[in-house]
Amino acid sequence: MSPKPIFILLLSFVLCHAQQQADDPPLPEMLGEIERQMILKERNPKPHVEAALKIAEFRIKNASQLALESQFQTAMQELGAFLKLVIYADTYTRKLPIKKNKDRNHCLKQIEQAIFKQTRNLEAATRALPLEAREAVETQIGEVKKIRLRAINDLLGDGQVINSPNE
Repeated sequence: MSPKPIFILLLSFVLCHAQQQADDPPLPEMLGEIERQMILKERNPKPHVEAALKIAEFRIKNASQLALESQFQTAMQELGAFLKLVIYADTYTRKLPIKKNKDRNHCLKQIEQAIFKQTRNLEAATRALPLEAREAVETQIGEVKKIRLRAINDLLGDGQVINSPNE
């Protein structure tokens, strides 16, 4: 057997994989190198999204604690990291190819559950911030709430259950 077909097959696999990586949304800039590596080392969609959500969960808990300690600037940064990580996870999930619908649905479920579980921390951190700081993140908080609704909508009714002008 000639090595040429094997080489072509391997080359096409590498190019396809590189194309998929190029289509992935960029990670939020405020992540540390360790956090980036934790997310990027996961090549499959499920663990990739789960890693992003785990870091997001840590960030929102930290933001809530910092806001209670009146460290508002750092709390704002942590809150922003949480919001951007959730938006990243949603964008990454929605860019998955049609053939990975099972992975997509699993990721949407994880995103919805993560937002639901962290709603109290999100609200506590937001309430503890000064008014001008709250206004700065309200649009992103609204986006995260929409992400949760879209995830529920896609999981339960293939995008046909919730018909809201807020989508």
